[in-house]
Order: sequence, then C-alpha cells, then structure tokens
Amino acid sequence: MSGKNTLRIMTISLPRWPVQRQLLQQPGFRESPIFVCRQNARGVLSVVSWAWVMSPTKRKRSQPVIQPGFSLSEALAVLASVYGQRASRVARVIPEDSIGDVRVLEALGRWCHRFSPLVAIGPEVIRGADHGKARRQSVCSARSLQVDISDTARFFGGESSLLRTVVWTLAARGIHARAAIADTLAASWAAALCADRIAATSRHSLDELQKLPRSNPRRSALLKNRVVRGSRHGHWLDRQQRWVLVPPGRQRQSLQSLPLQSLQLPVDIVDSLTEVGVNSIGQLLRLPKVSLQERFGSIVPLQVSRFLGDVSDPLTPLHGSELLVANHSFEMPVLGRDIDSTYFRALIERLVRQCLQPLVNTNRGVSSLQVRLDTNEGHRPTVIEVGLYKPTVQVRHLVDLIMLRFERVRLPREIVDVSIEVMSAGTLPYRQQNLFRGPTESGASRFETLLNRLVSRLGSGAVVEPRLLADIQPEASWVAAPVVGVIGLSKSHRSGHLLGSSRPHFSKPVVGPSRPTFLLSSPRLIDVPSLSADGLPVHFRWKGQFHVVMRSRGPERIETAWWRGPTVRRDYYIFETDRGGRFWMFRGLRKRSWFLHGTYG
Repeated sequence: MSGKNTLRIMTISLPRWPVQRQLLQQPGFRESPIFVCRQNARGVLSVVSWAWVMSPTKRKRSQPVIQPGFSLSEALAVLASVYGQRASRVARVIPEDSIGDVRVLEALGRWCHRFSPLVAIGPEVIRGADHGKARRQSVCSARSLQVDISDTARFFGGESSLLRTVVWTLAARGIHARAAIADTLAASWAAALCADRIAATSRHSLDELQKLPRSNPRRSALLKNRVVRGSRHGHWLDRQQRWVLVPPGRQRQSLQSLPLQSLQLPVDIVDSLTEVGVNSIGQLLRLPKVSLQERFGSIVPLQVSRFLGDVSDPLTPLHGSELLVANHSFEMPVLGRDIDSTYFRALIERLVRQCLQPLVNTNRGVSSLQVRLDTNEGHRPTVIEVGLYKPTVQVRHLVDLIMLRFERVRLPREIVDVSIEVMSAGTLPYRQQNLFRGPTESGASRFETLLNRLVSRLGSGAVVEPRLLADIQPEASWVAAPVVGVIGLSKSHRSGHLLGSSRPHFSKPVVGPSRPTFLLSSPRLIDVPSLSADGLPVHFRWKGQFHVVMRSRGPERIETAWWRGPTVRRDYYIFETDRGGRFWMFRGLRKRSWFLHGTYG
C-alpha cells in the first residue's frame, strides 16, 4: 500500500474499444465477425478494430492475426484462410464512429467516479500501418480511462482489491478491461496496455527465482522488483492477464521489458530507435537524455521523464457538460441507522431538483443517475444507480425510485456526504397536453412509471422484454433484453441511453407468413404413429389427443452455419388438422424424428 502523499494512478484500458462499443449496443453481432473500418482519402477501408466473440471452437488454437491498419480486403483474406470463405462472407463491416466512442467512454468515466472524483480519458493506442510507398496511417484500436486513486484505494481494501473490483465489475457488464496501478500516468498506461506481456515476464522471473538459493542476492532483487500479477497460479486468468500492480517507485525496474510503443512515442521515432537496436523501455532508459535530445528533439526525453515521474504530469478531468452533480456534506458524521427517513427523502428531493433544473430549460430529462453516500475513512462508499425506461423530469418519480433502491441497500454506519450525479440525459418525448384540468398522466406514462418502479424494486435483470433478432433459427431469433439499461446496472448490453437515444437499433427480424403466432421455448418431440408415402405424418398425438392431418404445406428448410456448433438441419411444414388447428412442425434430417415448434392461433 502506498503512502498518503504518494501519487498513484490507475489506468483502465479497453482493448478493441470501437468493437466493444458496438457489441454493447448490438448483442446479435457476437455471432459473426465484426470489423470497424475507416475510409481514407482514396476510398480504401482500413481496419480500426475487429473481433469475433463466438468464433468456431474447432480452430480455436489458430487465431487469425489481423492488426489495426490492415485494409479490409487483407483482413477478410486472413480471416478466410483460417475459418474458410463462409466466415468472410458473413462478416459485418461497420464504419468508424469516433464521436460515439468518446461519448460512451465519457459516460463510463462518470460511472468510474465511484472509485475516485478525478477521472480522465487516457491517450489512444496509436499503431502505424505501412502500405508500400504510401504514407503511414495511424489507427486507434483501444481507449482508456485514468483514475487518481491516491487517497481512495483504502476505501476498497487496498490497491489489489480495487483492481479486482474494477475489472470484475466491468466484466459483469459485458466490458472487457485491463487495469494497472503505478506512480505516474505514463507508467500505469503502459502497464495496462501490456498486461499480458507483464504476465509472461512475471512467470519467467518466478521460475528463475525458484532456481536461485535463498542466500543469493539476486533472489532478493527479483522479489523486490517482481510485479504483482492479477491472477493466482493455476487460475484461468493466468491465460488472460487482466490487472497489474506496480510497486511504488519501481516502474523503472518492473516495466523495463515493455516495448517502446507503450511510451506513447510517434511511429517514426519508434522505427528509428528499432533500427539501431533499441526495442524496449529498459534499453531506452540506459541512453543519455542529451543524445536523445539532439537526435529526436524534446519528445523522447519528455516521455521518459513522464514515465519516471521526474516532471509534473497533471491529470486532466473529464470535460464539463450539462450533466450536473449536486452534493450535501454534513458538519458531523450522521449514523445511518438514526437518520430520519422523512429528512433523508427531503434531502434527496432537494439534490434531484438541483440536477434537473438546468436540463428542464433545454427540454432534456434524466435517463440515469447515480447516488453516492460517502462514509468515514476506511470504508468504501455506498453507490446506487437508477436507470429509467425513458427520460423524465418528474422529481417525485425520481425520488420514489431512489428510495425504493435504498430499501434494498444497507446504509453505511456513518454518512459524511450525499451526492447525486446525472449519468446520462436524453431529449424529452413530446406529449399532448390536456385542454382542461384533470389527470395529466397518460396510459403510456403510467406504463413507464410501472416499469421504472419494477426495475428499482426487482433489479434491471428481472424486468426484460423480447426483442427480435435477424436469425434464421427460430430459437435464436429473439433475445430477452432488459427494459432499462445503463452502465453500472446488472448485465445490460443496451447503450442507447449512453448514446443519447432511448432505443438501441436491432437488426430486421426474420418473419413471414410461415412463422407461427405462438413459438415454443424449445422443440417438443411428438408421437407420429403412421406416415404417408412421402414421409409426412398421417396423424399424430399431442397433449393426449390424436390429430388427423387434413392438408400440409412445405417444406421450408432451415440450416444453420457450421461455426455455431452442431449443425441444425430441419424441414418445416404447416399441418392443418381435423380439429381446426394449425401446427408448425419439422423433421430433423439426421434423426428423422418429428418435432412441434409452434402453433397458429
């Protein structure tokens, strides 16, 4: 644990952030390769980031190497060489939206205020792409957040516990992140970016440490400089490093094996240093700063000084916006069990009004907000979040939702500060006003109020609605999506609120006249005693009753892609029976059995 006056910075790196942001908004994209591309002046599409979340398991060991900066044609050729031509044909190509990426990143930064009040957007990961004689093109494949945790890590049980909390909390929200803590902004950024490389170095150092006798002085040096890894031996995180803790004052020794790219140097300077045999930070630190100044100017010595902490490198907080914060500090700590509910509700209402007043003037409402109760030293703050189905400016409704959430949360022993921060806001929907006095709340608004109260009472994961997806297989053509979703609530993959829209965009579903009205959750095997000459049922038993087939229509063949696991091959028919029923049944082309999948009316 670092001292009180020691600066400690935590960097949260978000690998492939452009793709992660798309997957948060479009969960259906996980089933196919997705490429986020940028179009240059010549019209050529270059890959900014790519991923295939649900890639085929048969060829898991041979992952395609597609670097940011590849042209789209090159990337598809590499993908086809590993997974086949069909994988390249189903790939999704999405244009880069850097503004949307930054907006969602800012919302995630406001969510990180639970760990510290000082949060900033970190630098981009810049890589160069060489296209023959063409000029190098820089592309960004990841973004990061940097948090000053010098005085807040103790609230979360120490720096190691804080790293685990950050990584696993984001992972529970569907966000892959890597985190690192060091003394400087540059060192923590480099450690988070190269967490997997540090894991390999730590394992090598541990093996070397075990071979040395206890009396050897090098053993104590290795013990002193070894980076705290983010996993236990034998755990699955050994294969996927997620967090790194650099000891105070040891960034030179602990991170000397990292590549030069982790120092945020320009691509041409990195190439020039590589040509003379300087490939790592440790090799660069051994060179005199005077010679570096003469050869490359002030950029390289400045970055080295920032890495070592020799120069001041202040943290620039998030840019101010219309999303406001209101807080109230008590003169003396108030015991949570003794606080009066009426007074606490009045305090929350006053803070909510302060946050809403600037938004009302611009016809905007709150989509999600965060309430934070700070405690005395040594205890982590209590944070709750409230997400809404649609933006609202109704103070009473928001206060009711907050109080409902507090009924499910144990108040801290002592409360020293109460703050409310607007996480996201949206344009208020237009509603027709009543001409005469009377009830002003419409049926739609009452329905939204009910949904918000259910989410506050039961949690966002318990209130879902079906959403259609573009999938040919009936079982996978819908998803149960939470009706309210913001970053910070349980497993919500809807970023529409973060993007300023009230609804995410889903692909056009596969529907038609052949789809039944009622679809079973899974196909049910039915008893078919006899078949006709063409192999179709003459009659069948369902729910203890015999149904005689009068006429049939079909077949409609449905066959899934090979990379989704076991191949699904079915011939669907519509059967009309003597009882007036219409059934949607299929015959499996492998087992030759008949299944019922849905009914019409």
